[in-house]
Amino acid sequence: MADMIHNIQVKVYIADSSKLGDKALFQKLYDEATEYRKNKVDGAEEQRGRQAVLAAGALLSRALMEAGYDEGELDLQFNNNGKPFYAQHPELDFSLAYSGDRAMCAIAIADGPLGAEIGCDVEENTKELAEYLDEYNMTADKWTRLESYAKATQSDMESLFYGSAKVIPGFIFSHPELEDNYKYNVCCRTKIPSENMIVVDFSK
Repeated sequence: MADMIHNIQVKVYIADSSKLGDKALFQKLYDEATEYRKNKVDGAEEQRGRQAVLAAGALLSRALMEAGYDEGELDLQFNNNGKPFYAQHPELDFSLAYSGDRAMCAIAIADGPLGAEIGCDVEENTKELAEYLDEYNMTADKWTRLESYAKATQSDMESLFYGSAKVIPGFIFSHPELEDNYKYNVCCRTKIPSENMIVVDFSK
């Protein structure tokens, strides 16, 4: 399998979605969003959640544009596991995550038949989360590792949590380190250099 994996280009984008508390900025990004993303934003229960969902979509739009894809021409579909993908571009994979005031997008492009699988996760490292995870001998870092791996491999999260899932070899974890109260993890088939982890400020 390793011999089939060739060059993989990965970038990770992270943003503070609280900046979208600015109504004009929120509306600008909302107007630019795809219909699917608008429906996701509209379905969020609280404004904080709507901002995070919209920010994640805006990060994906930026990632696709910088990678040379026209989002308007891409046909977003969903497989049997509910994972979104672009059928006409099997070389491309992406993952979105958001928690609290953080949004995250990871995108992978491979030039071989394997390698584009990617998953990311972010969790606000609150006292409540720490107390909950401690009951299961789990930390926020371990949780985001599991979640990102589950997204990349389309594994069952419950099976991973209880250790009954089969581990798929060849995946590597990268950990964006920011000076905030959040834990980030990205799972894919290559180590991600620090210069490919980009903090985006939507207010600029």
